[in-house]
Amino acid sequence: MNLPRYQQGLGAIGWLILVFVFGGLLTFGLKVAPIYADNATIEKILDGVAAEPGVGSKDTGEIDRIIKARFHVNNIRDFDYSKNLTIVRDNAGARLVLGYEVRVPLVYNLDLIASFNKTVALQD
Repeated sequence: MNLPRYQQGLGAIGWLILVFVFGGLLTFGLKVAPIYADNATIEKILDGVAAEPGVGSKDTGEIDRIIKARFHVNNIRDFDYSKNLTIVRDNAGARLVLGYEVRVPLVYNLDLIASFNKTVALQD
């Protein structure tokens, strides 16, 4: 029994497959992580605004200014909050309704699309 002959490592094809798989996973992770990190920050901002007492009774312009300032502080600059964030007022009170999609090119003609929705009730 000649053991060293059977204990060879990966061949060139094996290494290429391994590099391809891990490279693909790394590329996917580097594209997806910032999207979810930005969404977590946006949701934290909305929860913080909703937790402020009396914010539901403020006018829409003042709530917009508060949200815009918090987005600026947290470096959320590519988010168009005028299209994706709505302040809804009805008999149940005031709510912030967030709904948007992010499209990121993944590989060649494949895109990654992530959609996010959240509703937060504002305190009066």
